[in-house]
Amino acid sequence: MLRVFFLSCAAVLTLWGGTIQNDEQFKQAVFQMGKENKIVLMMYTTDDCPECAYMKSKVFHDKEVELYMNRHFIVIEKNVHKSKLPDGYDFFGIPTMFFIDKAGNKKETIIGSKRPQPFLGELRRIRGIK
Repeated sequence: MLRVFFLSCAAVLTLWGGTIQNDEQFKQAVFQMGKENKIVLMMYTTDDCPECAYMKSKVFHDKEVELYMNRHFIVIEKNVHKSKLPDGYDFFGIPTMFFIDKAGNKKETIIGSKRPQPFLGELRRIRGIK
């Protein structure tokens, strides 16, 4: 009985973990990474979200943040009203930022906006996760 339970769990985790692999934007991001050791930052937004606009126009374009992101991340933007969202990547609020490795494993999630320096600190911390 215990063996059946573990096999069922493994099957569910395999299906759940693979859903991002079917996302065309994710595939393109992984292709763009090539052999570099980068992480995908998938950000859920909407057109009318002021916090999303702040992150995209101010935080992502802060000199230090932009340099670090260009070196270590590939950014994908998903509009929750217009884009097909991958299974298993549910959101509570926007912006929501998922950090995903090449294999499609979710490493971390950040909900809401941050100022440039605290966000850079989060990026450095997340980048340290192997």
